[in-house]
Amino acid sequence: MVRTMAAIAAGYFSIAALNSFIHLITSIYFRADITLTGISHLPSTSWVIGITFLQFAFGLFGGLLATTIAKHTSKVILGFILIMVAVSLINYSVMAETEPLWYLIIAPVLTISGIYMGYRLQTQESKPQFYE
Repeated sequence: MVRTMAAIAAGYFSIAALNSFIHLITSIYFRADITLTGISHLPSTSWVIGITFLQFAFGLFGGLLATTIAKHTSKVILGFILIMVAVSLINYSVMAETEPLWYLIIAPVLTISGIYMGYRLQTQESKPQFYE
């Protein structure tokens, strides 16, 4: 049980840390106010698209990390996805006035897709493949 919770926490904090780090770097690069979430402070559409699709990569890393740590990976991924849905709802309620609606929908979908893809990659890798 402790290992399951630690795996979920490690996956979530890895996503949060990577996301905050990227936003911190872009805030410093563009000499803007330091923001750790959202896309409203980004100067161009290409940056907005890039940061949005990075959510998939962050989810992939978090899913791989969580399934590497945990023993019962299906329980961990289910819990992890439910945590991400709850966080997404909180983000929606807090950032609805400053961020576009499409970002508040697409970013969690990409993150959750990345988490699930990381789970699938990790579970497929651990199964032996027999060919005749």
